[in-house]
Amino acid sequence: MTPNAERYNPSTDYADKLITRIGQTPAWIAKRIGVTDKRIRYILDGERTVKGESTPIQMTYPEQFALECLAAEAKAQKKQAAAAE
Repeated sequence: MTPNAERYNPSTDYADKLITRIGQTPAWIAKRIGVTDKRIRYILDGERTVKGESTPIQMTYPEQFALECLAAEAKAQKKQAAAAE
């Protein structure tokens, strides 16, 4: 995969779609891409609330690209497993 920030899509729906495709826990994903599992939860929630004040949260393009890479790898592994059967 080649990075292309023109494809940046910070929506929570897209993040959820990628994480679902990966098929692993948020903690597993967070460890692989170098963020905390809290960061993954904030991205999926679209906000962070501290002391009653909410702040909008969006994934960055580097986070998106890392998730896209993991999703592509998960897809390739599924395809490989199906071909081996």
